[in-house]
Amino acid sequence: MKVMQEHIDFPLRTAVKVKWRRMPHFTYPWHFHSEYEILYVIEGTGTSFVADNIEQFESGDLAMLGSNLPHFWRSDEKYHSPDSKEKVNYIVIQFPGDLFREPIFEYPEFLVIQELFSRSSRGIRFLPPFSEKAGKQVLKIAQSSGFDRVILLLKLLHELAKTEKYRLLAGELYHQQNHDFTDDRLTKVL
Repeated sequence: MKVMQEHIDFPLRTAVKVKWRRMPHFTYPWHFHSEYEILYVIEGTGTSFVADNIEQFESGDLAMLGSNLPHFWRSDEKYHSPDSKEKVNYIVIQFPGDLFREPIFEYPEFLVIQELFSRSSRGIRFLPPFSEKAGKQVLKIAQSSGFDRVILLLKLLHELAKTEKYRLLAGELYHQQNHDFTDDRLTKVL
């Protein structure tokens, strides 16, 4: 399966992009982007595909995806029925890899976040009950803006970095590669 490159546009003078969606089902195909991503599933069930990992997701799941890591979430069939009343409800937080530039990681307070970014290159699923606690922080980020949003994101990243309640998604032998495109029509600008 070919993977699509997503180009994420950030609103002018905005460091963090947040999308809170309630819709019939997840719609975005197999793709990657240079930004880091945190996905919190408030309501919904289905299958997540992250690099070489395929597994079920459910309400309350929280994942972090590193830069250029191919992924997509597919809702269960019950969400795709034309007469379905089921909806997915989720929040996506995206931010550029250079939001926290290299010199900041020279300070010991930020080393745990640098390690989190490194782990996220394989994708991370955070486990309950920690994922529910961190999910509340994601909700606060979605309801904030400007400087407050960046500070709340930094606090969330620190919590994600400190917890041992996680597992990596892509296998140890997975390595990112240059993604193959058949033509420019596979590149979608959002």
